[in-house]
Amino acid sequence: MEDVMAKYVRNIQGNKVELELVEIDPDDVVLDPTNPRVGFSMRQLGDAEAGDAACTLLLTSQEDTESLKRSIMLSGGVQEPIYLRHDRTVAEGNRRVVALRAAKEEHPDNPAFGTMPAWIIPEGTPEHVVQDLLNEIHLGSVRGWAPYEKALQMRALVASGLIEAEVAERYRMTTNDVRQHIEAANLMDRLYFPITQDPTDAEHRSKYSYFLEFAKNGRIQRHREAMPDLAQRFAGWVRDGRLDTGMKVRKLPKILDAKEAVRLLEVDGFDAAEEYLSERNPREQEMYLLMERARARLAEMSVVELVEAKHSPERLEILEALQQTVTDVLDNIERVAVRQTQRKAGGGRKRR
Repeated sequence: MEDVMAKYVRNIQGNKVELELVEIDPDDVVLDPTNPRVGFSMRQLGDAEAGDAACTLLLTSQEDTESLKRSIMLSGGVQEPIYLRHDRTVAEGNRRVVALRAAKEEHPDNPAFGTMPAWIIPEGTPEHVVQDLLNEIHLGSVRGWAPYEKALQMRALVASGLIEAEVAERYRMTTNDVRQHIEAANLMDRLYFPITQDPTDAEHRSKYSYFLEFAKNGRIQRHREAMPDLAQRFAGWVRDGRLDTGMKVRKLPKILDAKEAVRLLEVDGFDAAEEYLSERNPREQEMYLLMERARARLAEMSVVELVEAKHSPERLEILEALQQTVTDVLDNIERVAVRQTQRKAGGGRKRR
């Protein structure tokens, strides 16, 4: 049994939890197989394989764990306590455990790498209180929760027995926001990670915002009713890089409105689909979009702006030049149309 170095009563959402601070050997703790960085891969393993060794291997293979190990070695050990459940399973600090184990293996005679500080969460603490504790730790930490990890935390709170409205209150969100965050995480776990080459790659988790936009966008959700496989196809588009920015995901509803645009997205990519739409709708073309914005802005000029323009030769010159340019363009369009009509008529007479 470890010696208790200190005790601290922490108020967590109105629940008082007495934490005990101990020094513990990193080899005496058990890694959390549900850790967001490795959770998906661990769930794919059988019970016999999904142990501490597999979790260690998955965390060790990530580049940021190696950099954390170097940081720990430079600072002479782990400085910030991890959090352990009463059975010594890691609640928070899995990477620090793995990094310290590696440092200890490289320098077995250095006592700085033999133990690490840890807060012990007492037995009998309700799971939702543990999840609230982890949430508070990360909200107040420089590390913070990454968006995907935050969604998993919400999901864990719901799984522990809280209703979505209670979770929303903790995160200062609406109930619908919480539902959408959880749905986005579920979509990634169910449809995206399984089709990626390496589900543990941290780059995949950065795509979470795409799936959140997918879950939130009302126009996309309406398309799901007519396209039952839309979520699966969306996951494939993200994996293949056809949707590789948040802006493209936000523009997706316009593509879904046209079957040919969807086909072009899948065959030739997003730019081809967008070009097809711009040909059908001038307002999708950059030049016409700029003109439409300018027209709308001119139509909304206030009295003050009109008076200002009246007494400003420079402003009047710009407006008059714009008027003349538009007139010239319209005249040119008309002349081109007349020539094309005459050419067609002449060609028709020759054929006769």
